[in-house]
Amino acid sequence: MSLLRREVVRLSPHQKVLLECVCSKEGKQSPTEVYREFNNIMWLSGRQQVSHNTLSQLIAELELYGYVEVERKGRGRGRGVDFYISPTGSVERKALLDALKDLVV
Repeated sequence: MSLLRREVVRLSPHQKVLLECVCSKEGKQSPTEVYREFNNIMWLSGRQQVSHNTLSQLIAELELYGYVEVERKGRGRGRGVDFYISPTGSVERKALLDALKDLVV
């Protein structure tokens, strides 16, 4: 069993689904895109959907573990911030998807 697979096994089911949502598409995604895809997968699998706050906490945990990067980009003075989520460069995306393949139902 590879080291990456052993680490991914320890994640919660929600974190595994979220990680698969982020890694399934190349490049950066907005939190809204990830939220839609995540809740769609949860609905199709018969699990409970989550709120924006819960998803934000899950993203923060995955960022802390080093699986995803959250880029915060200001829109100018007083205009707020845009967020973009992407897999980190430290973990190969294909290897991560292979490790998640059997674990996410």
